Amino acid sequence: MTKGDRMKSDGSLLRRLDEVRPGGTGLARRQPSSANLPARTPDLKPTLVPPSQKSVVTYKVRGAPSEGGLKTWGKWIFFLIAVIIPTIIAGVYYAFFAAPQYVSEFRFSVRPNLGAGAGSSSADSLLIMSNSYIVSDYVGSRDAVVALEEAVGLRQIYSSGAVDYMSRLDPAASLETLVKYWNSSIHTNYDITTGINVVEVSAFTPADARKIANAIKVLCERLVNQISDEARKSQMDFAHTEMARAESRLKDVRREETELRTTQKSIDARKEADGRLQLNLKLRSELASLQAQYDSLTQYMDPKSPRLSVMRNQINATKEQVAQLQDQVGSNMQGGSGGSEMINAQVLTRYDQIQTDVEIATKLYQSALTNYESARAQASHNQIYLATYVQPGLPEVASYPKVFFDTFLVFLSACGIWVVLTLVYYSIRDHV
Repeated sequence: MTKGDRMKSDGSLLRRLDEVRPGGTGLARRQPSSANLPARTPDLKPTLVPPSQKSVVTYKVRGAPSEGGLKTWGKWIFFLIAVIIPTIIAGVYYAFFAAPQYVSEFRFSVRPNLGAGAGSSSADSLLIMSNSYIVSDYVGSRDAVVALEEAVGLRQIYSSGAVDYMSRLDPAASLETLVKYWNSSIHTNYDITTGINVVEVSAFTPADARKIANAIKVLCERLVNQISDEARKSQMDFAHTEMARAESRLKDVRREETELRTTQKSIDARKEADGRLQLNLKLRSELASLQAQYDSLTQYMDPKSPRLSVMRNQINATKEQVAQLQDQVGSNMQGGSGGSEMINAQVLTRYDQIQTDVEIATKLYQSALTNYESARAQASHNQIYLATYVQPGLPEVASYPKVFFDTFLVFLSACGIWVVLTLVYYSIRDHV
């Protein structure tokens, strides 16, 4: 439509409005065009209409959609796009395209190897709880994934062509991606009140689910045995080291004692020294007694009398025995007669030190041996094992996907997103 046509249309509309307007004169319809009218004289003045006679007329143009109708249709279209279509797509996918997933589970408990009559203490309970958490965390770890890849070919199972595209693992996925995928395929739960661990493994065939569950059970048993062996070895190694150290010290002091006995040619220098000292004291006492008797008898007896002669012989024999004993002590100590007593004291002091060292080393060795036996019993008491009371089974019915439940979850999620976006839209519109 050209500009002239629009001007003509506007003029026609104005004339129609003038015709139907209350108080209108209808001159716009009856008067000829302005081209045939004579020029208006300057004396003519426009007729003024009083304000009381003016009225307002509302005109409705038919065929134009209302603003409220457009907004209502926009809401429904947005709801259709944001909620209905995603729900339908999810329902079709879960019902016809999603690969079924089968779950195989096993249940176990980490138990201590308690002996007969042994009770469970709070420390044992804390130890079992800690080990149970370790096993539960190990199931989803990187080491477990690497071991399962070597044992059952985890990557090949989850990247099979029979699996739908959305659930399938990329065959070229990195190890980190494989670990994340594995954690989405398992579920572990530890009940702290009963001490029971539950491990659920999902796969796309019943046989694969049971095979993977059996493999992870073997890995858990191996881990528990490794923890038990390492704890036992650490405890036993410390006790064995202490016992070996005490034994080595005892051997050293025994060797020094043997060398001293060999050098002195004496089994027990202390006893021999005590015996010689007592014998020496006894001989000196007898010599003093004989000398006193002899001096007393010489006062009133003839020096040539037989009795005095016998006593002189006894006194001389006793002196020879004392001198001989003194010479023997000096000879054994490898010194002269003047320094024999000093050397004898040094040897006895050394022998006493060795004897003291032997006694201390013997007691330390006995204590270390007792600790070693106690550590062995404690290590046997602290030994743990994996008690599996529910073995991995062969599932018969697929656990996932749950078509109606999963579709309903998608519907609820889409509704939530739709509500949030709608509130954001109205909030922005009210503030603009």
